[in-house]
Parts: sequence; C-alpha cells; structure tokens
Amino acid sequence: MTDQIGNRNNRDGTADLLKGFAVLFMIQVHIMEQFATPDTFNSTIGKISMFLGGPPCAPVFMAVMGYFLAKSSRPLVYFLKRGALLFMGGILLNTARSANLLVRIVNGEFNLDPWFFIMGADILTLAGLSLILTGILRLVLKNKAVFYFLLAVLVAAISPLLNQPGSSGIIPEYTITFLWGNAAWSYFPLFPWYSYVLTGYAFRLFIQQTQVVNKVDLQNHFIFFIPLWIGVIITLPYAAGIAHDLNGTSGYYHHGIIYFGWVILFIISYLVVMKLVDIHYGDRMIIQGVKWIGKEVTMLYVIQWLIIGNVATILYRTQDLIQITAWFLLIALATILIGWLYVKIRNAVKRKN
Repeated sequence: MTDQIGNRNNRDGTADLLKGFAVLFMIQVHIMEQFATPDTFNSTIGKISMFLGGPPCAPVFMAVMGYFLAKSSRPLVYFLKRGALLFMGGILLNTARSANLLVRIVNGEFNLDPWFFIMGADILTLAGLSLILTGILRLVLKNKAVFYFLLAVLVAAISPLLNQPGSSGIIPEYTITFLWGNAAWSYFPLFPWYSYVLTGYAFRLFIQQTQVVNKVDLQNHFIFFIPLWIGVIITLPYAAGIAHDLNGTSGYYHHGIIYFGWVILFIISYLVVMKLVDIHYGDRMIIQGVKWIGKEVTMLYVIQWLIIGNVATILYRTQDLIQITAWFLLIALATILIGWLYVKIRNAVKRKN
C-alpha cells in the first residue's frame, strides 16, 4: 500500500512507526476475531483488543495512504494500474487466506457459500479502489485541500444512507458491497472508509501549503494537545463499544460521521504521541524494528493473513486468553521472520540484476 507510493529513499519515520504498530495491532485483532471463544471475545481484554485493532489500524493505514498520495507526482495511469492490481490482489488474498476452508467446502465438509470468503471487501480492495478514485479526483479538485476534506465529511455523512442489507449467492450483490452496504462480507467498503484517505490527502496539502509543521515545535507546544487527549480518553468507552460491535448499521465497519469525527481526533492525538516517540526514541532498536515493520506493511499484511486465515479454519472461536496470547506471539514472530527472509531474498535478486 503506502510502502510503494512516494519516495522510498526519503522515508517518513513517524509514518513508518504508525504503520508498524498498526501491523502488530492488526495481527492481534485478527487472532482475537478468528480464534477467540465468545467468552474471551466479549471479555474486557477482548474489548481492549478490538479497540487496538480499530482506530489505530485501518483508519491510520488509510489516512497515511492519503497523505502519501498527495505527495505523489505520478500520472493518472499509475493510479489506475496500481489500483487495479491492489484490488485484484485483495481478491487473490481472500482466496489464498481461505484456501483451507474453500477446499473443505468443495469436499462437502462445510455447507457454506464460497463467494462469501472470496469476495470480502477488505483493506487491499479498499486501497485499490481508493487509488483509482483518488487518481481521478486529482484531475478535478487539483490541490484544493478544503475540497478534499469537505468530500471526506460528505462520504462519512452519507455512508449510513447507502447501507443496504446484502443477500447471499448473487455476484452483483457481492460486488456492490465493495462500494457500500452493511453485508457481513463487507468489512471495509469504500463508504465510509474512503473518508480517511481523503482526510490524509487534505492534511498533506494543508501542511504543504501553510508550512504549519515548520511553525509548530511539538516538544515545546505539546501542552496544547492535552485537552484533546483528555477528550479522547473520556470518550473512549463510546469508541470502544463501536470497535467491538463490528457489523450492523452502526458498527465499526459501517460507521457514520460521528464516529468518523471521533476517529480523526484520535488520529491527531495519536500522531502527536508517535511523533514525540520518534523524536526522542527513534534510534532505539525496538523502535527501528517497528519502523521496519511499517516499511514492509503490505508484504507483512499478506503474510499474517495467509497464516491466520488458514489456521482459523481449524481453530475458529475455540481458544482461551492464554492460547490467544501464545498464538499472537507465535504468528507475529513467524510473520516477521518470513518477511525478513523474503526481503533478504528480494534484495539479493536485485543485486544480481
């Protein structure tokens, strides 16, 4: 996703840090969703897990993606081609991560609709559609930051009006939910999630045109963000409740403008914290490790889903808290190790060529 947009040689350490933590939070929340018993899922730990896998993950991914799209000078054809590849990659990932289950469906072990698992609207399909749409919008809205932000608000506001119950077994019904709808297989439809891409895009244009970053010293002015942090903390129960209630017309996957507004305020407060962490501890080994994870976000996203998705067919909702913790450590380590080996091989091949 964002690891292949913009200038690879001039990396934004804070962006990599945000994406790196998001990957780790994402791994644990996928394990909680897929492996945990209902009692564990509905426990206090389960709710904390779902929150950590909520606002700090997908909204941050998409906002950072929008931020880097605004920095890109690539032509429309790149956006169209890259978007199409990401979308098709998302469908292939859906199929691959469900391979164990799909084989069992074909063999008659489960009486389930395979299209439910193949046509899920997830992050990669969302990223692909967002790239295509952003490439087109750039031709119309140019560099008008306020227009992108107003469009983000509009997308979030009208999303609940577009939510329609989906049906099963009909291909058009599956495809429309990549755009909108509260069907069970529509996890990250374009509406409302494109609003975060637009917000990140608008933010980048705003700081570029106003040079506000050069005028604010976070280390000396962080006190001004304290009221925001307090407000976010006070309203955490509201946000955590939505993050735990994934589906439905007011659930996390299909939220409206109020939750969108809360998440934007959360991202701002979270960004300030991560920026300060990067300033003070950016050279520490553990922070460098998290940044590496963020740098390789797309690859690690694919690897963790291939592992979790196929193991989930066997362990679906059977694991208690201790087992969940063990699985997180094992899968996180395996994902990072496989990713590290892949990068080593990739770099070796590049050197030979």
